Amino acid sequence: MSLRNRFIIGGIVGLMGVGGYNFTNDKERYHTYRIPLIAYADNGEEIKKSSIRSFIDEQTATLKKKYIINQLPEHVPYVLIGGGTASYYAALTIRAYDPDSKVLMISAENEAPYNRPPLSKELWLHGTENVYKTLEYIGVTGKKRDIRYESDGFYLSPGALNQFEHGGVSLIRNTRVTEIDPTNKEVTLDNGKKVKYDKLLIATGGKPKIPYPFYSPHLRNKVMTYHNVSDFQKLYRIASESSSILIYGNSAAASELAFSVQSKFGKNKLKIIHVFPEQYPMQETLPPNVGEFVRNAIAEKGVIIESRAKPISVDKLVNGKVEVVLEKDGEKSKVIVDHIVIAAGNEASTKLAENAGINVDSTIGAIIANSKLQTSHSDIYAAGDVVAYENPVIGRQHSQHWENAQITGRLAGQNMTGNVKDFHHHSSYSSLFGHSLHLFGVGQTDSSLKTVSVFAPPNKEEPELVRGVVFYLKQNKVVGILLCNVFGVGIEIGRKVISDAHEIKDFVELAKLFDIYLPQNDELAEDVSADGEEEKENRNEDAANAIAESKSTQKTVPSI
Repeated sequence: MSLRNRFIIGGIVGLMGVGGYNFTNDKERYHTYRIPLIAYADNGEEIKKSSIRSFIDEQTATLKKKYIINQLPEHVPYVLIGGGTASYYAALTIRAYDPDSKVLMISAENEAPYNRPPLSKELWLHGTENVYKTLEYIGVTGKKRDIRYESDGFYLSPGALNQFEHGGVSLIRNTRVTEIDPTNKEVTLDNGKKVKYDKLLIATGGKPKIPYPFYSPHLRNKVMTYHNVSDFQKLYRIASESSSILIYGNSAAASELAFSVQSKFGKNKLKIIHVFPEQYPMQETLPPNVGEFVRNAIAEKGVIIESRAKPISVDKLVNGKVEVVLEKDGEKSKVIVDHIVIAAGNEASTKLAENAGINVDSTIGAIIANSKLQTSHSDIYAAGDVVAYENPVIGRQHSQHWENAQITGRLAGQNMTGNVKDFHHHSSYSSLFGHSLHLFGVGQTDSSLKTVSVFAPPNKEEPELVRGVVFYLKQNKVVGILLCNVFGVGIEIGRKVISDAHEIKDFVELAKLFDIYLPQNDELAEDVSADGEEEKENRNEDAANAIAESKSTQKTVPSI
């Protein structure tokens, strides 16, 4: 940077630090003056104020990172690679079982560990004012919730780990591990710094897939993936300024995002176009009948759905918009939008483990771990999206849902302390589309399996509110369950059914275990699903007729 620009930047920092306030006699004692600022880069181009602010933030973050890295101890007993849900819960559990432990979390993100699912749901639907800054939303109980698990004060600086007698958890951000050396039990950071460990957790999560033809470099400022907080903040700004956005992908996040963004900005004339090559939404998970429920919920919000549509080409137009050519049923059509969002699922970040010689399942695309979440190196564990572990009932399991990250993180943390326990939990997940459609899944919900659906007859007062349960089968044994607008302890019942591993002959009778006939208040239902409250005990046995259909045979099961 030229000497001239350094003086300009230095002057701006000084103005921001001491020259921006004026003492007055008004009720607001301090008032910030808006000072027009102009600076020029070395190439002569004008730098806008926002760019200057970004530059200063970037330089500050770089200096802070260097300072923190220099404070790192040479050895930390527990090192956790990743700053997501799995690492956070592993850290909590390590501290619970080993109260004087020293834990180091290494995160590639700038944010402290946070709850990821609200990025496609609650922050859009129930976000507080300036949600793109605060990352807060109003929960079903009416209380304000922050997606971050802890405030910054929870985490010790790395240099303080050895100063505290009873240890603690330290977090370094914007830092990547470039190498794991299992022989010498040390990791190398992206600045060359090495840290030795006793136990190591790999919880590197996943990275978004970018399918053809969206990954062209010239589309970089018009095509974005959707995965983290910075993506939410970017898309929030884009959605508030745009008239049309194309969301590509058939993941749960894609469907939720289409619904949520349309709900938030549809009144501002924003048009959301949801494109995917499959027949119906979330096809990898849902049977056709439930997939149609999702399609209807999204379409009712005003989202334009283009199913069975394959993108052929993407071009940036002279007016700044983007043209996408789609092929559907042998015919081509064009869609012109302001921006494109890719939510086509994630692939586990296994390269670090592979380079270290840790066994990886190339078919699943995940690190192989046993039922204790140990990898092929006994002192290295894996948790979250990156691991495929041995489930005693289902076999090798790979899940990319939030609860799975939480549970595997807890178990890995416990086992790293020597309090060894085998994995036995069947993880669950949820997808919410407003008040009309709440989906809760547990176990292996793979639509390629045989499925049997049992649904209650439509409620005369709320005919659009469908209620039922879908069973996913292997050799007539239930390995997964999907609940549609069924709340309360249904997921716990589902876990028990899966664990029992009995061969099922009467699915209608099995469906009686679930509260699919009892009408519930929407607000109560949300409270139960979010906070785990017990469901109402009374059941409405009068409406005991069910419609059940098998996906494989497409026949109706006799009503009871």
